[in-house]
This record gives sequence, structure tokens and C-alpha cells, in this order.
Amino acid sequence: MSTPSRRPRTADEIREAYLAFFEARGHTRMASDSLVPENDPSLLFTGAGMNQFKDEFLGRGTRGLRRATTSQKCLRTGDLDNVGRTYGHHSFFEMLGNFSFGDYFKREAILWAWEFLTQVLAIPGDRLHVTVYRDDEEAFGIWRNEVGLPADRIHRLGAKSNFWPSNAPDDGPNGPCGPCSEIFFDWGVAYDPNQKDPGDDGARFVEVWNLVFTQFDRQDGGKLVPLPQKNIDTGAGLERLAVTVEGVHRTLDGSQFRPLRDAIVASAGMPSYDPAGETGVRIRRIADHVRAACFLIGDGVRPGNEKREYVLRRIIRRAVRDGASLGIDRPFLASLVAAVGEAMGAAYPALRDGRALLEGVLAAEETQFRRTFAQGMRRLEAAVAELRAAGGSTLPGDVAFLLHDTYGFPVDMTAEILGEQSIALDRPRFEALMDEQRERARGARATTTDIFERGAIGEIEGAGAKPTQFLGYEELPGAERRGTFAVATVAGIVLEKENRSVAELAPGASASLVLDRTPFYAESGGQIGDAGEIRVGGGVFAVTDTVAVRGFHLHRGTWKGAAPLRAGSACEAHVDSVRRDAIRRNHTATHILHKALREVLGERVTQAGSHVGPDRLRFDFTFDRGMTAEEIATVEDKVNAEILANDVVAKDLMGVEDAKRSGAMALFGEKYPDPVRVVSTGAYSKELCGGTHCRRTGDIGSLRVVSEGSVASGIRRVEAVTGAAAVRRMQEDRDLLGALSRKLGVPPREIDARIAKLQDEMKQLRKRPAAAAGGAFDPEAGDAAVMKNGTKLRAFVTESSRDDLAPALEAFQKKPGDAAAAVVLATAEGKLTLLVTGNKAAEAAGFDAPAVIKALGGRGGGKKGSAQGTLPAALPAEELRTRAASA
Repeated sequence: MSTPSRRPRTADEIREAYLAFFEARGHTRMASDSLVPENDPSLLFTGAGMNQFKDEFLGRGTRGLRRATTSQKCLRTGDLDNVGRTYGHHSFFEMLGNFSFGDYFKREAILWAWEFLTQVLAIPGDRLHVTVYRDDEEAFGIWRNEVGLPADRIHRLGAKSNFWPSNAPDDGPNGPCGPCSEIFFDWGVAYDPNQKDPGDDGARFVEVWNLVFTQFDRQDGGKLVPLPQKNIDTGAGLERLAVTVEGVHRTLDGSQFRPLRDAIVASAGMPSYDPAGETGVRIRRIADHVRAACFLIGDGVRPGNEKREYVLRRIIRRAVRDGASLGIDRPFLASLVAAVGEAMGAAYPALRDGRALLEGVLAAEETQFRRTFAQGMRRLEAAVAELRAAGGSTLPGDVAFLLHDTYGFPVDMTAEILGEQSIALDRPRFEALMDEQRERARGARATTTDIFERGAIGEIEGAGAKPTQFLGYEELPGAERRGTFAVATVAGIVLEKENRSVAELAPGASASLVLDRTPFYAESGGQIGDAGEIRVGGGVFAVTDTVAVRGFHLHRGTWKGAAPLRAGSACEAHVDSVRRDAIRRNHTATHILHKALREVLGERVTQAGSHVGPDRLRFDFTFDRGMTAEEIATVEDKVNAEILANDVVAKDLMGVEDAKRSGAMALFGEKYPDPVRVVSTGAYSKELCGGTHCRRTGDIGSLRVVSEGSVASGIRRVEAVTGAAAVRRMQEDRDLLGALSRKLGVPPREIDARIAKLQDEMKQLRKRPAAAAGGAFDPEAGDAAVMKNGTKLRAFVTESSRDDLAPALEAFQKKPGDAAAAVVLATAEGKLTLLVTGNKAAEAAGFDAPAVIKALGGRGGGKKGSAQGTLPAALPAEELRTRAASA
């Protein structure tokens, strides 16, 4: 087979060359899986190319694959502290892989790896070393006799380094396993004179390729039983291969990251990128983390405080902290999205298409964190004040840990701030708390990263069950309604909290039923799962929700039969058709709404999330401002016009690329099956979608927008109702208008004018007390408190407006006499306006009006003698006087 005449130089060229190389050798090119494993709760993130082929490795695959090749998006967070410091650590990275499922084995895998590295990439063979498992004579023989590597460049290592899972023969877990053979590039003794061979830790020998020969089933006692199906799993880091070809040692210094490094340097106002020292570490870490954040957001993750969401938040906040350490004192991560698109957009065009969404999420999270960071500074200042008051000189490590964990403070920053005030830090206590946190994190990872973890679904699969056949789209003979009825068999009963399957379910007990075939739609793509009944014999299993795990539909509910429900029973599955129809109306309306928003607001509008339920729909989209009332009305009119057109809602099955070429919209971050379902509402909207939909747009009835608002910076949300819910909303509005009409004594069309007239009358009434008092308002009347500088301060609360009070306060400010000041809280028109004034003598004594506003917890400003602001909450005059006097 021919190899490329031109040596691939860039990461994009290497990726394509790799996939084409193995495609030419009988491998099926497969798209990267999402970073969020689909329907696989055993994994937090996709961390290896093999994850999407779990069923193929276990001999349960249904895709007919024998050979496959991918470039897989991966995320690993176990070594975040090393990102930017070492030669090759990343959070997000791409893993090139070629896989064999019971087809070729060691010989082909080794020879093709060598051919690609030395012939396609033209990496000098004399710079490559390999490792093999100490007992793997077959792999050693292939490297020595067929490749021709000298024996001194083939290194035999133990099970910890060269067995998958690591040290599996001794430590387990039970299940598929096998020896590894790794390929290393020798950068030369100058890069690490202490590393003598690949078996040592160091920076001289860098792994670029890993071959896993899955050939054993590890059983109790460490017994290795040969598998009937032997598999190949290859992992080659794209970033490492790219810099090896470039001759650059550190991956984050490679050309792939140049656009990001340049953008970060520009944000920091630096003349150029200097890789040395902590500054270089921070620039590289920001580049890695913002790239990882973009890919996570693109795959549907949003910042939060749980699991995947917390990982994203942590990555973003680390980048913000590094930016602050570089002197970037404003939100900047959103400005780097364009550079991520420049670096990765050729292979992942969604990074460019979804730029507005990425920028919005990053900007919102960074803005929020910068506020949190400011709160942390105040918390640190308070802790220091408490420490000084108690006569202490060492800040407890618990405080430093709280600042690190809750407020995002790097401990070095805390130590630096303390050092400037001659205060020490209990560093050992801080490190002990960090160790406890890392141990908890390791425990969490241990429960989520075993890709062959079986659990309840594994037990059902092991008993011979196949993924559930979904019948919710089909017209079945004898169906009560289209796609809402099926005759099926109970393939399994799952107790989800215990993650195990059972043979029978007692009356009154709750569980999840797995059927061999079902009309129940499982929650996906924003559409909630179906509810209904599964009838078994004389009993009913009441289904409240449906979800999918690895292709198996879990029907969650409660068994209401008189006798136990047993796995293997025949059943009838009945979807709640009224609820399903309401969901269908809302889902089809969501598609039309999306199109209408793009027509009214522009093509920059892209979907950022949705929720489709029976009662309402929610649609999140990228946009940088609130919609006007006219825009909302226009969107509503466009949607209802399409509903009135009563167009056919067509559902066609097409190849993904064919669907995109036909003009169908693919949503950013969504992973679609191939072939994919394309849903069209006449000639108006066309999207890739696997949800359930109306037959015609007229089935929706009508749509009413009930709210529009901000979700985050750059992200807006529209909520709407359709069908019967829209009718109810219309009736409620009619009843409300009728009640208002009767109370105001005018026809409904005159309500607005009547309210405006009443508002004007109320405004005039509020002015009367101040106008009647005229010059009677006296800032020198009433009890006074004496401030530290001798100024007599009085406080007032009045319903008068600022304009009404201004003449008296201005006269008071100019009046000669002893030092005096007034604090007035004006509550006109529902506002809390704070007016602080001191006369000339008070100003000479040191009176500071803005400081008084601050002492009262308000916000505002002005001059020493006169300032204006607002209060967050009303205070009585006595408290105003007491607190203001302490300023």
C-alpha cells in the first residue's frame, strides 16, 4: 500500500494521514465519541479511544465492526497540576486509535505502527525505543526479528508499566486484560541525563504510541485465561506526535497552540511568549484549559457544582486565576474562543459555528468567578483582622483551604498576601486538607473509570438481552395510536440505586423495567421521557419516566399487581398518548421557534439548550441582549403563521453528511447516529432530530411566548406554551383583563390609558407633602448624633423626591454656623435614594459624605460635602443616624 509522498507536518495533516492509513488497511473510520459518554454512567468523561467500542471488545457489538479507526476527543483530570509544567500533560487531548475486534493481532498492530511512524511521518527509526511486558515473548520476537530493532532498544518491563489495566495480574480487576507494548521517542540525553531508558521516569524518552493486546480474562486469584476473541487497542497521542514531527519537546509549545498562546500574550499586554518560568507555565495552562473548556461546553457540559459540571468550572477558574497572575484584570477567556477555532476549527468546525455559545458561557462563568474572587479577598481580610485581634501571627490552614476550594485562591497567592503583612501560613495543615480532597477525588474516579464495569445493565446483557428496539415512531397493527403501543417481553428488572438486576419485583415496589422492544421514548435531546403503563397479566406497572443507558430503555415506575412481576413475562406497553401528544406539539414548536428566532434576530442565534415537556417548552439561545416586545411579537406571529399553514411534518432517515448538505441544521454539541432522522416542517425548518413530533404543524394549535430573559451572559431563554396550555393562557389573560376592566371602570382597550392616568395622579399626590411643607423641611430639626470630628448629624426618612428636597439641602449646605450634617432617605416612587449633605463647617472638620454612604452599606458617590447614592434596603431614621455617625 502506498504512503503519502509528502510528510504530514501539522496536527490536522497527521490526524488525516493516520485515519487514511488505517482506512486503507480495512478499518472503518468512525467519528469521535462525545466527551460525555452517551448512556454510560460508569464513565465521567471519555478518557480513551476504546470507550465507544466497549460492546465490540466484549463480543456484544451490533455494528458489524471488525476493524475501526478514530481520532477520539479525550479528557483526563487526574494530573491537572502538571499541565503546563511537564513536556506532555494535558486535560483535553486527542487520541488516535486503531482497533481490532477478534480480527488481526500483535503482528499487524506492531508492523503498521512502525510503518506509520517511520515511513508516513518519517520519524528516524534509530530514535525509537519500545517496551514489552516481561513475559510477552511473541511481541519481543516481532520487534526483534520482523521490525529488526536491536535488543538493547527493546525493554522488558513489569505489569505495572506494561499491562492493561496496570498490574492487573496481581491487583485485578477481573475481566478482559492483556500486555502492552509502548513506543518511545528518544529526545536525547540533554533533555534528561538521569533517565537511562523508558522504564525510568523522565523527560528524555517520551511515549508516542501504546499497543494493548487484550488476550486474557483475569479471574479470581490472578488466573489469566485466554480469551476466545483477542483484540487490539491502540492509543497514540496526536499532540505528542505533532511536536515530535516538528522537533519541539513540549506539546503546548507546538504550532497547534500558537494562536492561543499569541492571544493570551496579547490579553496580558506582553511583548511575546516567553516559555521560561511561572509566566510560561501559566500561559500554557490557560491555552490547555480554555481549549478543554470549549470542547466540554460544545459537548453539552455547563459550569456547576456537581460531577462533570464541577470539573468544567474548576478548569475555567484555574485559567482565570492564571490570567489574574499574568496581570489580566478583566474577563478575557471569551476573547480566546476565536483562537481555539483557528487552532482546531478545521477538524471541528462546530467550534467556529458555535462561537457565540462558547463565548457566552465562558464570559458568564468568568464574570461570576471574578465576583467570587473579590468575596474571597474580603474573607481573607476579615480572617487577618480576626487573627490580629486575637494576637495571632499564623493563619490556620483551614482558612487557606476554604479560600482555595470555595473562592479559587491559589495557596501561593494567599501566602504572598500574608507575607506582605508579616503573617505566616500553616502550610502543613493546608497540605493535609488537600491530600484528603485528592483522596476523595481518587475514590470518585475509581468508581467511574472502569470501562468494563458491569452492574445491572451488564448483568442483563450477560443474560443475552440486546439493546431495546424503539418503536415509538412506527404505525403498528392494532395500535391505539401511532407509536404508543407495543407487545413486548420484560427483559430485565433493575434496581437503579443498588445497580443490580433482580428476577422478580414484589407488589408495591419501585424499579426500572427493561423491555426487548418499546414505544416509550427515553429522555434525550431536551425531550423528557414518556410515561404510561406496562400491563403484565392482571397487573399494571405505572411508568413515570423513561431513560436510556447504553441503548437499554429503563422504564421507571411502580408495580401495582397482586403477585410478583417476573423477568421474562410477556407484556403490553402503553404510552400515555395525551401526554405524548402534548410533548410532540412542544417539540415541533421548538423547531419552528428556533427558525423564527434566527429570521428575526439573525443567523448568530444558535440553540444553547432546550427542555420539551408536556406542559411547556423552554428554548435557550445565543444572543447578546434582551428581545424587544416587538421582536417577541414578530417571532410569535411567524411561528403561528407556520402552524396555521398546517404543513406536513416530514421525518426522513438520511446519512449525517447528506442531511447537512440538504440544509438540515445540526445542533452544536449534539452527537447524532448515522443514519440520522431529519425532521422538516414543510419548507420552513429542517433539523436533525431523534425526538417525537406532530404529523402536521396545525396539530400544535397555537404558540404563546410566556417569558423571555437572561440565563447567562450571552445566553437568552424563551419559554412558551402550545395546544391546550396556550388556550388556558389565553383564557387566563382574558379573565385578568376582564377583572381589571371592571375594577377600573373602563373597557379593556382603555386599561393602559387609565393606568397611566392613575400613575400620574399618584405622582402628584406624593409631591404634595413636600410642596405643602415648602421651606418647613429643616435639616437641623430633631435629635442629633455627634460624629468623631464633632459634626452634629441628623437623619430623616421621607416619601418626598430628591427634586423636592434639593432646595432645602442646598440652602443648608451653604448656611454658616456650627458643623452639621443631614442624611435623608427619600422613598419616592419606590426608590431608596440616599442624600447626604454637610455644611461648610462640617466639611472643614473633615466630614466625608461618600464615606457615610459606604458606612450605611449603600452605593454612590459625590463630593466631601454632598453625595448621593442608593441603599439595598430601607432603614429607620434612628439606625441611619447611629450608623452614619460612626463613619
